[in-house]
Amino acid sequence: MAVRGIPPSNLSGITRPGRGGMVVVKPKNMKGTLARLWELTKGNRRGLFMVLVLSAFGSGASILSPYITGKTVTMVSHSEPITWILIYLSVLYLCDWLIKFSQAFLMAAIGQRVIHHIRRTLFSHVKKLPLSFFDRHQHGELMSRLTNDVDNISTTISSSMTMLLTYGFTIVGVFIAMVSLSPVLTLVSLFGVGLIFLLTRTVTKRTRKLFAERQKALGILNGHVEESISGLLVVKAFCREEQMEREFEEKNDALCRVAIKALIWSGFLMPLMNVINNLCYVTIAVFSSVLYVKGYIGEIGLITSFLLYIRQFTRPFVEIANIYNNFQTAVAGAERVFEILDEEPEPEDRPDANDLADPRGDFEIKNVRFGYTPEKLVLKDISVKIPAGTRVAIVGPTGSGKTTLVNLLTRFYDVTDGSILLDGVDLRDYKMRDLRRAFGVVLQDTALFAATVRENIAYGHEDAALERVVEAARIAGADGFISRLPKGYDTVLEQGGMELSQGERQLLTIARAIFANAPILILDEATSSVDTLTEQKIRQSILHISENRTSFIIAHRLATIRDSDLIIFVENGEIVEQGSHDELMSRGGKYAQMYKTQIGAL
Repeated sequence: MAVRGIPPSNLSGITRPGRGGMVVVKPKNMKGTLARLWELTKGNRRGLFMVLVLSAFGSGASILSPYITGKTVTMVSHSEPITWILIYLSVLYLCDWLIKFSQAFLMAAIGQRVIHHIRRTLFSHVKKLPLSFFDRHQHGELMSRLTNDVDNISTTISSSMTMLLTYGFTIVGVFIAMVSLSPVLTLVSLFGVGLIFLLTRTVTKRTRKLFAERQKALGILNGHVEESISGLLVVKAFCREEQMEREFEEKNDALCRVAIKALIWSGFLMPLMNVINNLCYVTIAVFSSVLYVKGYIGEIGLITSFLLYIRQFTRPFVEIANIYNNFQTAVAGAERVFEILDEEPEPEDRPDANDLADPRGDFEIKNVRFGYTPEKLVLKDISVKIPAGTRVAIVGPTGSGKTTLVNLLTRFYDVTDGSILLDGVDLRDYKMRDLRRAFGVVLQDTALFAATVRENIAYGHEDAALERVVEAARIAGADGFISRLPKGYDTVLEQGGMELSQGERQLLTIARAIFANAPILILDEATSSVDTLTEQKIRQSILHISENRTSFIIAHRLATIRDSDLIIFVENGEIVEQGSHDELMSRGGKYAQMYKTQIGAL
């Protein structure tokens, strides 16, 4: 989803220190990313033009005030009345305040409207992305892009951009004013600016490396802390508390040492710059006084104006350096956002796509080949016919391709070769929304939301009657523990169900699938997190809800799928055996061997 065909941006991974020791990410394609951001400002450009004009006027007010102040000093030295001058200054400062307020007001509104558009576009695009995208990216990284990176863009648009414009106009205007007052004094003052640039270059060259080392040490320490806390039970079980603490101390000490060095070096910068500024100020004051005494400067007020300009001229350079660092971080964040927007969404429905109103559930898998990467196939030439109403169990060793096969049925992925037919029609010829609604899915990884138990079970059916919800929970075997919750079915799952046990969360997802009453059912390791007694209850529930509907059951516990009409044994991406439980047991093949191993018959 590139904007106007501008090529997508990539991060270079280059970092350098910003204000307060913050590591600044340097974008690789600054020009291209800024062009894409500019495209997103459509509808707000009149406001941006007003901000530009206000920045110019604001800088003009700042530039005029030292000149008028100098004139005031000259008039006082000549005992002339200064009443109107003071009024002019008061009006000028008032106008300066109004301009800055209007500028901030406009940029806040424009910035938030642009960010609102970015957030909406980004979130809308994320929900259209294929499952393969989320397999390639960690959830924490995506959350960082949706929140932190967008916030960085917001801060830059709202404040940093305004300040950059204002300081840019100020530097140019002040320099022109200084040259017009005294080219000689301007030349002397440029010597101080050169020293500031040299100092900044020297210090940042050292601190860039130190802050990069600090971030690396911080990442190592954070990784150790996360690993230690998440594995604390194992640490205690193996009596490794002292070793864990020693490792923490070593990593913490390493971080402390490099952080001290980095902060000391970065701490040199501002005091030394203040010293240079003060020396420059004193030098100009002395030199201009000598010129005045010798008659080369005709007005005492000129010295006052020039000294005020010196303060205005050097300060923006320091501020622009810090703002530019923040600006680079925001642009790098924009690149990360655009990387998501450049991802191809799920394939859209074909123009002549078929509706799927009342599927029978008759499947035919014909010569299906699939790989997450082209060079490595997960499924190799899978073919099988599944009549409507068949209860199918897919079994096999870990990594054999069982879940992959189910993902192809729901079109979370599309086949590499071959085809999957539902009721005689290729899955790709159906409307995606109709196809997904035909499936009731229970995955191995439970997904519950921060809502009531009732809303989680009736997910997607906001006006569902409580009686239907209770019935679905009862069939799934979840009604018992739900009734013991503080508010029963109206209990809010604050942390997406983390306050429940893994087995209880699994039961709720099974109840959700039962409630959906979809004509095709998929249960991917639905009983992997429940005890044996609950497993038997769920087995009876599965038999009940899968009656007269096509069901696909993935299970490692083979006892739960003995009643299946068809058992498919998958190994290394191929179907090596298929048949009923009794047929496969009589053959004495791999299924029979696995089953006997589980029940202890070997």
